[in-house]
Amino acid sequence: MLELAAGTYPVQHAGLRFILGEALALPVHSCLYLSGENGAGKTSFLEHVLIPQLRRAHSLLYLAQDMDLEQNTIRTTLALLGHDVPSGLTDMAVAWVRTSGCRELIILDEFDKYVNEEQMAALDLPGFNWVVQVSHLDRREKRPDFAHGYELVFDRPRTDGADVILRLERLWPA
Repeated sequence: MLELAAGTYPVQHAGLRFILGEALALPVHSCLYLSGENGAGKTSFLEHVLIPQLRRAHSLLYLAQDMDLEQNTIRTTLALLGHDVPSGLTDMAVAWVRTSGCRELIILDEFDKYVNEEQMAALDLPGFNWVVQVSHLDRREKRPDFAHGYELVFDRPRTDGADVILRLERLWPA
């Protein structure tokens, strides 16, 4: 079970306070989409609330939204593991995911803006127990390779306010 308790999660340096009214309790083979307007705090929530909590109980891979900053780490890791290093950034990231050995949890923060359908398929997302995906693209369709689908909606009622209300919605099964 992938879990995060209901509660208020302040992220001081971002000036945000995430309010999760209902606990996250996602069974194995779940896909979780994070959605909301630009600036709603999705990446801040991932990096300062969700990932630190999940690392206590799960092994995970995280592909941040700015792949250019990650490319040296990915290139070095592949080389140290004795793997060929593809020249393109997206192919390099796909190779890193495939060779990492982690098949428990993958978090993709706007990664889909870098990849085409073939590259996305090469990630073999159904091979993970959980997939968490942030996207501004309309890709929240039902994925038949996952038994459960959820969406965590980020609502920031006032753009100059600190509160971000998080609402969990079940997408499938109905």
